[in-house]
Amino acid sequence: MNILAADIGGTKSWLSLYQLKPDSGKKTQPVILFEKIYKSADFTNFDSLLDRFLTENGPENPVDKMCLALPGVIKQRHTTLTNLQWELDADQLEQHFSIKSVCFVNDFEAAAMGLETLQQDDLLELNAAARDDKAICVITGAGTGLGLAWLDNTRHPVKIFATEGGHCDFAPTNDLQIALLKFLQKKYHHVSYERILSGPGLVALYAFLDTQASGDGKIISSQDMADVPTMAKKIHQMADQGQPQAVACLTLFVEVYASYIANLALLYKPQGGIYIAGGIAAKIQSWMQKPGFTKSYLNKGRMRDLVSQIPVFLVTNDRLGLQGAMRCVENPMNNNVKEIEKNERDS
Repeated sequence: MNILAADIGGTKSWLSLYQLKPDSGKKTQPVILFEKIYKSADFTNFDSLLDRFLTENGPENPVDKMCLALPGVIKQRHTTLTNLQWELDADQLEQHFSIKSVCFVNDFEAAAMGLETLQQDDLLELNAAARDDKAICVITGAGTGLGLAWLDNTRHPVKIFATEGGHCDFAPTNDLQIALLKFLQKKYHHVSYERILSGPGLVALYAFLDTQASGDGKIISSQDMADVPTMAKKIHQMADQGQPQAVACLTLFVEVYASYIANLALLYKPQGGIYIAGGIAAKIQSWMQKPGFTKSYLNKGRMRDLVSQIPVFLVTNDRLGLQGAMRCVENPMNNNVKEIEKNERDS
């Protein structure tokens, strides 16, 4: 049986066609038949992306099952992606592409499923504390947007909950961040953490600091601002080279990130750990390891001791979402994935 798993993102989409084969320990392992990463912006909708993938794969490996990890709210096998405005319908995809069963799962639900596939060298410890593998854990991450899910390991089977916590109100913690909030309020009616902790948010931070430095915000061009992935990469490169404004930008980004993660520690008390995934943190891991992260993370006043006892890890494996989508097929934990089983029973 050929299974297509995909991690669909606002910047890139990673598709993998594979078969499950038993290993020496009688567990199944994915054997990749065809795999490719695409720029999401090159396609007007998911159908055109999938059609490209199937064409390049060739007719000799038809798809029997498909599981898509998607950045958006999924309702009744239908979703509109938050940062792409693609509309996807599982029933339509089954019919149009002659696939026996299609399921959708929130991208951070999939990332949560993928945690159990990680090895020790896939994790970088940012706050050392005792971890309880039978406790709640949280996974979050900045990429094109800011995702969040949590796992309840206190029950069996484990239950995963997708959230839209990245859209919570941004809470500034000092004068510079208050000025940042006022800057963003001129552009957005609602300023969430995602407006800062994301690729577009990193570019917005640079524009804010540009305005602070020049008074008119004209150091970077509108063309630079429009090409978010290129500009975000350029900011990172300039920061590594010591360019002052870029250094200030990465420093502020990490400080806000740490404060947001500490908020999650207070909300969930996840003794199972907070895992930072997404497309940005692993690329700037040297910045995430600077003292500014720890200082901002622990800056919770009377709750400093509580957050200090929550383990925090940075996930360096960029296949997490894809591996999670694969695990969703192998070991369904939630109602969205169970649609696979429902379809097979009804067929």
